[in-house]
Amino acid sequence: MKQLLTLISSLLLLNAINVSAQVFWTESFETGAATGLEVSSYSGPNGAWSLTVTGSEGTEPNRWYVSCQEAGQLSGVCGSTCASSFGLGATLHVGSDPAWIGDNGASYDAGGLCGIIACPQTDRRAQSPTINCIGKYNIRLKFYYILNGQGTTDDGSVYYSPDNGTTWSLLMTPAKTTTCTSGQGRWDSTGINLPSSANNNANVKIGFRWVNNDDGVGTDPSFAVDSVSLRTPATTIIDASMAASATTACEDSCITFTNTSTGTVDSFKFSCPGATIATATTSPASVCFPNAGNQTVKLYLYSGGVIVDSASTAVSITPSPRPTITLTGTTLSVPALYTAYQWYNGLTPIAGATSSSYTYTTMGAFGIIVDSAGCRGVSIYNPLSVTNINGTASEYKIAQTNNSSLTLVTNVPVTSTMNVTILDATGKLITTETWTKGQSTVQINGITTPAGMYIIRISNDHTVAVIRWMKQ
Repeated sequence: MKQLLTLISSLLLLNAINVSAQVFWTESFETGAATGLEVSSYSGPNGAWSLTVTGSEGTEPNRWYVSCQEAGQLSGVCGSTCASSFGLGATLHVGSDPAWIGDNGASYDAGGLCGIIACPQTDRRAQSPTINCIGKYNIRLKFYYILNGQGTTDDGSVYYSPDNGTTWSLLMTPAKTTTCTSGQGRWDSTGINLPSSANNNANVKIGFRWVNNDDGVGTDPSFAVDSVSLRTPATTIIDASMAASATTACEDSCITFTNTSTGTVDSFKFSCPGATIATATTSPASVCFPNAGNQTVKLYLYSGGVIVDSASTAVSITPSPRPTITLTGTTLSVPALYTAYQWYNGLTPIAGATSSSYTYTTMGAFGIIVDSAGCRGVSIYNPLSVTNINGTASEYKIAQTNNSSLTLVTNVPVTSTMNVTILDATGKLITTETWTKGQSTVQINGITTPAGMYIIRISNDHTVAVIRWMKQ
């Protein structure tokens, strides 16, 4: 049965990564055990793997195992054991100390009870046999994996040695993978080019490191690796990659991602939970981030309706300031927390009004743009009532949008002609439209600006109403 599984897994892997003569080294951990085999005792078709403790550890550190307790899977498939679902056989994965929980797949003891039960502080690296790269150039490492833990304190990383393990350098820290509703990790794949010192080098090694700070905080899965390969460039190889216009941005702004993959596939798709992507299946794609925090943008390649490769790019989204304007007498003010201020009357900047407060002498529709850590925020304030624009309490809503137009509605037909102005998040004018007296709807066309956050300002001679619009 094991031979049959090995044959099937090889065929699946060939389909998944489009192996040709350019893939010159692979490790699929197929000769691992059913359970409990530590990596220091594992010897595969390329030779024996080894283990090095790379930092401080407790008395019951997490262990690197090579077994079927965590089955290798293709991208997008939820984790399982070899026995419970069809997979690609054994994997290299991090489990707990044998004296505590032992090999339970990519599930680890995060600690927090040192001195009472166990002390699983861990810092160790599983290391490949020596890899002969003579005659190979521009080498790329690819592998399938699942990874969670706790930020950078419980985390996995990949290392490289050009001199048979004498010296090691950090190659990459893979992005965290997503979790299935069952709680199991969802498998993914990633890759990176080796340094030029690997070219024509007979003494290359690859290492997978796991650290755990024993603070009792952490989420499964730990770190599992399968189907490791080294390859040289070829146009026939499917290799997912993408380029980003930036890796940092402000909240309510967008980053452009371009599909730079090689090889022939049926289709591709960009994905980022929590972000908005207007056209996820075209390149370049504009990914807009309404919320601050660390995000991971994924690119998936498809052939025959199946994910055959993927790539990840981590981005950091900085919170945009959201100042609150208060009125004391005739003085408008925002908290003095920002690095720059500019007050506006309508769409016109007020000369010299560049502090956290502004005292007006004539009524108007006032606003401010503030800057904080390179991110800009807009706030609009009208000293007159905004609930009585038409003489009756009016509610303005966005009824319908598409890529180039939107429709606004109100519960009470407007009793005077209204001006509709659309601004971007920095206060730049995008377009204007007139809302005719007596009408309860207005359609605004020709909005060809990129996806992102916009401000819709509805006003007449007396007052103003403001709606925030996230364009998809």
